[in-house]
Amino acid sequence: MPITPLHATAFLFLYFKDKRRIDPLALVVSTTFIDIEPLYYILLGEPLSHRIWHSFTLALTIYPILVTIGAYVVEHLFQNKLLAIYKWAMLNPVKASYPPLNIYLISLFGGFSHIFLDMLTHREMLWVLYPFATGNPFYMRQASMIIDAALIILSIYSLCCWLKNMGEATRIFSNNQK
Repeated sequence: MPITPLHATAFLFLYFKDKRRIDPLALVVSTTFIDIEPLYYILLGEPLSHRIWHSFTLALTIYPILVTIGAYVVEHLFQNKLLAIYKWAMLNPVKASYPPLNIYLISLFGGFSHIFLDMLTHREMLWVLYPFATGNPFYMRQASMIIDAALIILSIYSLCCWLKNMGEATRIFSNNQK
């Protein structure tokens, strides 16, 4: 089963490939925050469960709208702080706020990719096709290891892109100091 941070790091390379269009805040939030739902049920003392938020219906409708609104507000209210965080993380940003359409499309991708990866690895995702069907017809026990390996490989690739980006940021910083 893919651990939550791998949902974000596996796709972070997209930001490094196109910093002008890929919003890192929307990417990280949309690929990970959907897992607040199982955490909520764990805190209630219920078994780990992927329920209604882990359905394509909500992940492709309400969820991207909520993430878009949240990311847009954060990017406009805290633009300077967000830019400072991006620089601290050596993301070498070109900007800190993105147009709503970009945020929305990234959020749509994030919600879809999260559900797609989870549906192959979580038997208990009974709401994947809600309201059209219950149960998870996509679960494949053997897929879990393949998905985990793919996410680890993509995360390593993202880390390599990040390290390359850090080298470029360091070079730019050094040239500005001369």
